[in-house]
Amino acid sequence: MEVVAVPPENCLDPATNGVPVYVITRRGSKQYAAPRAFRRVFRAADSSDEYTGMGSTIVAALVQDNRLVYSGVGDSRLYFWHAGELSQLTEDDSWIATVLACEEDGDEVELASHPMRNVLTNVLGATEETEVAVKEQFVRDGETLLLCSDGVHETLDDAALGAMLSDGADVAALTQRIVDVALDAKASDNVTALGIRYEE
Repeated sequence: MEVVAVPPENCLDPATNGVPVYVITRRGSKQYAAPRAFRRVFRAADSSDEYTGMGSTIVAALVQDNRLVYSGVGDSRLYFWHAGELSQLTEDDSWIATVLACEEDGDEVELASHPMRNVLTNVLGATEETEVAVKEQFVRDGETLLLCSDGVHETLDDAALGAMLSDGADVAALTQRIVDVALDAKASDNVTALGIRYEE
C-alpha cells in the first residue's frame, strides 16, 4: 500500500499552532475515532472568545489487509477510484446535503448559490463528543483512495478529479497535481489531499 499526504497549503489551525495533526485510535475491529483531536479542538474553541464556534472537519481511512474502514465529519471527503469510475464514499455533513437528501427534486446548482450553502451540520470541536459514522468495504489491487478537504472538491468537480485519477500517474505525483491544480484555480478554502493506492 502506498500513501502520500500533501499537508494544508493555506490554513492555520490555532488549536495546533498551524501544525496538521492526524490522530486515529483503534478500538476493536469496527470502531474507530479521533477522541484526542475532538477534545483538542473543543478545548481550543472554549479557551478564548476569539475561537468561539470554531470547529473542524475530518476524514479518516484505515486499510488493513484488503479491508477499508473509513469515517468523516463535516465536508472533507473520501473518494474511491475503481474501474474508471469515481465515487464519493463519505457523506457531507452540510446544509446542502441535508436538503438534497430530503427533497428529491432539489436543484443542486441552485442550492450552490444559497446563503446557507457553506453551513455544516456536524463538525469536530463544536461539542466535546461528536457523532461519527464508521463504514467499511473491501478494496482490490490497484484501486485508489483520495482523502481531501473542501478546498479541493469545491474547486475540482468529479469530472476533473476523475480525469486526473485516470491517467495512471504514481500516487505521489497524482496527489501533488490535484493540490497544484486546486491552488492554481484560486481555491477559496484550505487545500489538503492524501492519496492511497492499494497494492496486494
